[in-house]
Amino acid sequence: MQKLKYNGWTNYETWNFKLWADNDEPTYKKVQSLIKEVLNTRGVTICSKSKTDLAVALLSHSLRELAHNEAPELKANFYSDVIMTSIKEVNFDEIAKSLLED
Repeated sequence: MQKLKYNGWTNYETWNFKLWADNDEPTYKKVQSLIKEVLNTRGVTICSKSKTDLAVALLSHSLRELAHNEAPELKANFYSDVIMTSIKEVNFDEIAKSLLED
């Protein structure tokens, strides 16, 4: 089954994560901190395709960790399965690329 795009993003889950990353102040601050960490602390300067790819990969990984770390702890049940499945559907590479382009 092919997933449909949602508001220009890969899917609803990706759009929803980016929406919260941009509009929820605590999440926005965490995401901005991750961007600064990727660009400064890790010494990544975006000036070539390979360095851009590295920055996207690093930020994507950090965003995925953020999503997993911020997920509420639920006992194993239907709702915890739905939440974790939804997080797995997020296209973190697409979000990272968009954030680094801004």
